[in-house]
Parts: sequence; C-alpha cells; structure tokens
Amino acid sequence: MKKTIQIWSEVGQLKKVLLHRPGLELKNLTPRYLEDLLFDEIPWLAKAQIEHDGFAKTLKDNGVEVYYVDRMLTDVVQDPEVKTELIKRHLKASPLIEPDVLDAIYNYLFEQEPERLVSTIIAGLSKHEVRHLKKYRTLSDLTADSYPFYLAPLPNMYFTRDHGALIGDKVQVSSMFLPARRLETIFLRIIQKYHPLFRDVDLAFHEEIPYGIEGGDVFILNRDTLMIGLSERTTEEAIEWVAHKYLVEKELVRQIIVVQVPPRRAYMHLDTVLTMVDTDKFLMYPGVRDGINIYWMEKGAENRVEVSNGYSLQGALRKALNLKNVDIIYSGADDEITAAREQWGDSTNTLALRPGLVVCYDRNEATNDTLRRHGVDVIEIDGSELVRGRGGPRCMSMPLEREELPARR
Repeated sequence: MKKTIQIWSEVGQLKKVLLHRPGLELKNLTPRYLEDLLFDEIPWLAKAQIEHDGFAKTLKDNGVEVYYVDRMLTDVVQDPEVKTELIKRHLKASPLIEPDVLDAIYNYLFEQEPERLVSTIIAGLSKHEVRHLKKYRTLSDLTADSYPFYLAPLPNMYFTRDHGALIGDKVQVSSMFLPARRLETIFLRIIQKYHPLFRDVDLAFHEEIPYGIEGGDVFILNRDTLMIGLSERTTEEAIEWVAHKYLVEKELVRQIIVVQVPPRRAYMHLDTVLTMVDTDKFLMYPGVRDGINIYWMEKGAENRVEVSNGYSLQGALRKALNLKNVDIIYSGADDEITAAREQWGDSTNTLALRPGLVVCYDRNEATNDTLRRHGVDVIEIDGSELVRGRGGPRCMSMPLEREELPARR
C-alpha cells in the first residue's frame, strides 16, 4: 500500500504540509531579548497572521492538504497520559531546576484545557502567571529586573521546516543548534508518536542526534541522495553521525552531498542561499558562489563512510540526479547589490509546489523575474512581517508528502 506520509523529492507535487500559524509567542518578543530568541526585529502579529493565512490559502488552492502543529498537538493531548508526557518533556528540557517552581508550573499546565495548554507552552509562561501558586518564595520572586519568563516563548515556531524532515517514510527529528529552539522539536516527537496521521511513520533515529542538524539544511534530492548544508546551525559532527546511520547502518540512501556555506547569520541554513526549483534547476544566491565547498559521502570499505572533495556544485548535482546539465539560476539577476538586498529578504528560500512552480515572497522582484526568465513559474505571497523572522516559504513549511518523480536512468 502506498505510504501517505513520504518524501523522496524536493520538487515533486506537494500533497501534504505541516505549518504553524504565528501566535502569541510573537507578542512576547521584546527588544531586550531579541538576540537571545534569534530575532532581529519584532513582527506585527496581526499582519503576520494575515500573511501566513495567505500562504496557507496559496497551498490549499494548489491542492495541498495543510496541517497545523498546534491543532495536531491539541488533538493528541486530549489523552491525559499524552498531556502529562508533553508537559514533563517540556519541563525536563527547560533550564528550570527549583522543585517548587517545577511543581507549580506542572500543576498549572496540567489544569489547562488542551488548546490553552498548547498555546501557553508555545507562547511562553511568565513568572507572574504562576508565582502565586508556589508553596515557597524563591529567589526569582525577589530579584528585580530579571528574565520575565519561567518558560521562554518560542517565536521561531512558524519555521516548521527546521523541526525535522521526512526521509522517505521516516521522520528525522532535528537537533537544534541553539538553546532558543531546542524545545520546538518536542512537539514533532509527540505528534509523530501519537497522531493518527503518523500511524505508520517511524522515527529515522530513536536516539538524539548530536547538536546540531536542522531541517533548513536537509534536502531530499531523490531516493539515492540527500544534500545537507554544513552551516551556522548544522555541524560536521552531526552530519558524520547521520551519514553513518543512513549510508552504513540503514542503507537508506546511497550518497550525501555536503554543501559548506560561510557560517553567518544571513546564511544560517543552506536553504537561505540555495533551493531546488525544478527537476534540473536550482536557485542560488551569487554572494556564496565562490565561498562554498562541496563534499561527497558514500559507503566505503569496512563499513565506513568515505568522503571525497574536488566537486563543483553542478558536478555533484549532475552526478546525483543523473543529468547531463543542471541550471544554476542566480538570484537578484546576478547583480551584487540587488542579490544581497533580496537575499536578506529570503529571495532564495523558495517552496516548490511541483516541478517548475514555486512560492516566493513578492518583495523580491528581481529574483522572481529571473526565475520566470528561466522558465520557472512563480506564485508571489506577501511576507513583509513574516520575513522579519528571517525565513521564507521553504522555512515556513515541513512537507509531509510529495509525489515521487520518475527515476532517471
């Protein structure tokens, strides 16, 4: 029977996707803690929600089934045992250690209705909300001008791509590099374990991956090939660990292309500078053209991973995709100033709905025109507030099912 949750392509017809609509977590962003929470600006929530709804409508209008993280969590925590597991996992992963504080928060959260519980965990829990429930006064009750939250808000939640990736019919749960995002992956684990949509979907690994590997660096090119970014958020150690699992232990794929990009905030993941837009076309930010390194990983002798270099990006992609030619399209009309400005607005972070049809922010006019000149159809969406979180359509979506493309021989 055909699997309904499965990904073997970056550009096959998109059938199902997982999103998170921005919520009250954005209202808990303040200038003082922007850097800690990985934001440069504070999005206007009401407008961001309108934009996100427009993004979701675009997907639905193109035949995509849209699922939401909070709704799926709300469904599964109707079960008190699942509710308990979610709360305990969240508290264990938090920096809290004072027993009285933990008890007060646990009791407060468990008493909430499922929808309110999920909203609170994502939006953040301020100290004043539970301070009166504690049996004893602790230092946090007395310190002035201290951090206002017991549970920090998770404003990056709407970038669901980073939470994980489907490798075939297996869920690879990410290992977030920075503490501000590590709690987000708990939700995907709970959904995978308990939601009926994932009934026949197993984890790729039951162990935790070493820090860090994030979904924005993971590309499923075909049944034989993964492409992984070595970036600000994905490490050599994590890639080597994953490569041994996939290439040697599980033999799930035959090769992994590693694309090393400069470790900068602007290029935090590979998909901020490179995305696949058609079966033989990729969109790339020209500012990294001369700054990337390509490595090829495959199973070698004695059950080891063999690593080689010396490939160009086009050469590696041609080999992996079994193509005579791969077209690299440069964003911003390959103009240095235009490309840099538009890359900051996530011009290269496209989401393919099918081969040759992508969703892009409307603000990146030169890049969108460039794509059209290369035969790629573009659906533009408004994202003037969403982009303040440093992510585009690919970042904001975790594909759950794509139509598999015919193998090239």
